[in-house]
Amino acid sequence: MSRNSHPREADPDAVTAAHIEEPDGLQTDSAHSNPNGAGEDLPGLLTRLDPRQRAVLTAGATGWSTLPAPEAGLPALLMGDGPLGLVSPTFDERETSLLLPCGTALGATWDPEIVHSVALAQGSEALRRGFAAVYAPNLNLARTGQSGRTFEMLSEDPLLTGVLGSAFVAGLQSQGVASCPKHLVCNDTETERQRMSVTVDEVTLREVYLRPFEMVLGAGAWMVMAAYNRLNGVPCTAHADLIAILKDEWGWDGLVVSDYFALGETLAPAHARLDLEMPGPAIHFGERLADAVAAGEVPQRHVDDAVLRLLRLARRVGALTGSGPRPSEPAGHVSAADASSVLVAAAAASFTLLRDDAEALPLRPRELRRLAMLGPNAQKPCYQGATFGRVRPAGRAVTPWEAVRERFGPFCDVVHEPGVPQTRPEPLGGYRITTPDGHPGVLLEYGRTAAGPDPVHSEVRTDSSFVWFGSIPGVGATAEAGYLRLTTVFVPESTGRHVFAAGGSGETVLTIDGEEIARRAAPAPGDIMGQVARAEMTGGEAYLTAGVPVTVVVRMDSPGARVQALTVGCLPPQPRNALERAVSAASSADVTVLVVGDTLETSRESRDLDGSALPAEQEQLIRRVAEVNPRTVVVLNAGRPVDMPWADDVAAVLYAWLPGQEFGSALASVLAGDLEPGGRLPVTVPRRDEDRSTWGERLDADLALDYTAAEPTGYRHLWRAGLPARFAFGSGMGYTRWRYGSARLAVTGNAPERRFEVKVPVTNTGPRTGRDVVQVYVRGPGEPDIRLAGFAGVRTGPGETAEVMVALEERAFARWDTASAQWSVAPGRHEILVGRSSTDLPDRMAVDL
Repeated sequence: MSRNSHPREADPDAVTAAHIEEPDGLQTDSAHSNPNGAGEDLPGLLTRLDPRQRAVLTAGATGWSTLPAPEAGLPALLMGDGPLGLVSPTFDERETSLLLPCGTALGATWDPEIVHSVALAQGSEALRRGFAAVYAPNLNLARTGQSGRTFEMLSEDPLLTGVLGSAFVAGLQSQGVASCPKHLVCNDTETERQRMSVTVDEVTLREVYLRPFEMVLGAGAWMVMAAYNRLNGVPCTAHADLIAILKDEWGWDGLVVSDYFALGETLAPAHARLDLEMPGPAIHFGERLADAVAAGEVPQRHVDDAVLRLLRLARRVGALTGSGPRPSEPAGHVSAADASSVLVAAAAASFTLLRDDAEALPLRPRELRRLAMLGPNAQKPCYQGATFGRVRPAGRAVTPWEAVRERFGPFCDVVHEPGVPQTRPEPLGGYRITTPDGHPGVLLEYGRTAAGPDPVHSEVRTDSSFVWFGSIPGVGATAEAGYLRLTTVFVPESTGRHVFAAGGSGETVLTIDGEEIARRAAPAPGDIMGQVARAEMTGGEAYLTAGVPVTVVVRMDSPGARVQALTVGCLPPQPRNALERAVSAASSADVTVLVVGDTLETSRESRDLDGSALPAEQEQLIRRVAEVNPRTVVVLNAGRPVDMPWADDVAAVLYAWLPGQEFGSALASVLAGDLEPGGRLPVTVPRRDEDRSTWGERLDADLALDYTAAEPTGYRHLWRAGLPARFAFGSGMGYTRWRYGSARLAVTGNAPERRFEVKVPVTNTGPRTGRDVVQVYVRGPGEPDIRLAGFAGVRTGPGETAEVMVALEERAFARWDTASAQWSVAPGRHEILVGRSSTDLPDRMAVDL
């Protein structure tokens, strides 16, 4: 991997080159780090620590905190996972947080101001709770649409990801809380993510996969997380050339932290200049790094640089002694009471209307007699994807069914049928359960092998899905051998066969009234993290009678591991004739709103999807309902591109993504027309999975995945191959109509700092105020496809015209030149295409460069 031979400062304008909606920029180190003007310079603080003390600081103290160094004025810094909301450091379901719209939902807004507002709300909450840093946003790309973590990703496009990622960083860090974008780099798949290697050429790496990180770090992010995977055979946490791009070429002065347990050794990551090993306590850094420095195996300057970056981070978040107290409510602070309105607006802005035949939407509640609210996700929606860090929203989130019934109920009859049966056991928290002595919840007892058969600690919990990193509160290190026993009294609500299932990080045995019904072996030592992430369970059946309590006991024995987990679930008897009941309800309704999509288990960390279709029973439900009711509105509750062969059979398709805790409120408001669905697709929905350039790619025998062979991906591949999309990247309708006039191009300045202004008049020809997104794509001399170069939102009232300007820097036309190891603009004619999506680009201009 070549790079510029001389370090340079990051381009402060890199992120603003492609759009005109960027919120206020980040505060610089000098402006924010020392508000009182007090405190010693960082090199001076470093000298207060001897070499061993410095090396010890290169590893965390616990799963979520760094080590303090009082001699240098450095406290422990609390960090938390955060793409979907602030994860409890102890993964305790009793500790709640704002549950944000998922990454693809934020990407669908195409609106830096909305993304900034969501991050501002999260940053405000993080500040109130004492977090110094949040691991967010996820800048990996939805190149396949089938990664288990597609829902965390903002887009398939590097520029859109970079612009919105920068807005997220700005919002979060405005509250004095560090943003830690992740996962550097090419961690775009979950299959064997801790061992696999991405094979990618340097041009593609620079232009596509590194580009969002370049933009976001250039905009001022204070941290970055290095990924699990290997890049061209070298682990990202030990990739000296990769980290040198950040620190030397881009001149970035932030902290590089490892993904959790990503290090496999001491020397290579240290020579690569990784700064911080997480989680703690140290495994490969810390004391081992101190020994390596003392033995002359690692230069002292590498450790000093890492500690200086840690001190700088502490100063930036106002935690370093002498930097002054952290303000309790910085400018723009969002109170807990105001956060829900931010999330409702963001969810609605993400909802993407892809089809609206005969203006089926919005609905008019006063004109309806009967509304059928159907589908499994109407009453059991998917609010978030499944990661280690599940976020528990404060209070009870209102479901779509409840919100629609409240909004439409005063005017018409609103009925609900799920249409399909539940198929997977769900955590026990949703059922009638008590401890043996009658308290709501389950009794958890913890034992230690070394301490004998009696438990050393017990507590009452309200759910039955648990994870602990490094230590168990009140118990101690997860690495110690022991057992965990869950006991609860379960009261069935129906008579019939119930499936109970359990699994975790050790051997698991499940009994009902003392009879064993399921047993699961301990996971292989090398797959504990994977099995925990996938929440794998083994189940058995028990015939229960409604109202008759049974005692459920699950015991898990573990020899000790870096992570411990237990998941217990139940699947009660499912109602018969679910499909026919739904069809009957649809046939007698004026309009049907059919909410389908994912469950928490569909998209999961450490596991990729085999395809993009909905479950067969959901597709059957859509077709059967559409046959009896032509006014069928399908609401897609999924954080990934979904195959939609049924799209032309229904009146409307509304993509709702995984919109967070305010799903219900936002959906009811959008259906009724109180709010507009403002989203545009941040991903491509092809006509079939086989149309993707990534379809069928697999790891080879060496666990390598050839990215270069599949490039380009997404909309660029379809353009190059001449394949139509079912729904194109950038497409979306809203509730009004738009007419674009002829675009004009103005060029000012001289190379290499020329500025290009694309101006286009946009008229709202529809009946109501709305927002559209003007999109600009470019194609260089001889290039067979287009690339997004800029975009800008426009909001006007009916009949109004606005002139929209999209500013492009010269970088929009530049490509990476491997011979000179720098960006360059190919001489010749460059085409500029303007329109409303990657396939709706009626206005085309050219410029000779």
